[in-house]
Amino acid sequence: MKRIALAAMAAAALCATPALAQRRDATSSLFVEGGGPGLLYSINYELLFDDDFGIRAGFSYQPLSATGSSGGGSGRSSVSFITVPVLANYLVNFGSSALELGGGATIIKADGAASGNGLAVSASGTIVLGTAIMGYRRQPMDGGFQFRIGIEALVGKGLALSNPDPNKLGVLPWMYLSIGFSI
Repeated sequence: MKRIALAAMAAAALCATPALAQRRDATSSLFVEGGGPGLLYSINYELLFDDDFGIRAGFSYQPLSATGSSGGGSGRSSVSFITVPVLANYLVNFGSSALELGGGATIIKADGAASGNGLAVSASGTIVLGTAIMGYRRQPMDGGFQFRIGIEALVGKGLALSNPDPNKLGVLPWMYLSIGFSI
């Protein structure tokens, strides 16, 4: 009985030894993400610490414009969005694969203008949306190609799949896919 207890204690000590645990050497990542907290796309940098936690920030710029004419009149409109997603992530690691859980905010600055038939208007504004993500990440412990895919919930006033009310807090489901490199 003493031998079994001694063997169990030795096995537990070996399993708990930090030198035997797999540590992440690659703690910095640069990646391009489609969808996600940057809305249409974003370029992101992430810093991991303690092998399980990360902080990331990104940036995207999305200009849109349209022109039209009818019956001798013409009109033009344009809008641009700048998004800055900032999130904290927690990774449940399984070697090079991980379950990614995170939350944060996306700051959105929008500028728009329209003109036509002798009228011109312009406006700008800033809004902050909450965001929560859950997904799969493949990121080798020693660096290299990184791949991420998952789902996200955007939270803010006026968000909904159908009949959005601009005065009510809503949730909009979203997806993300990213590729990049970690060092």
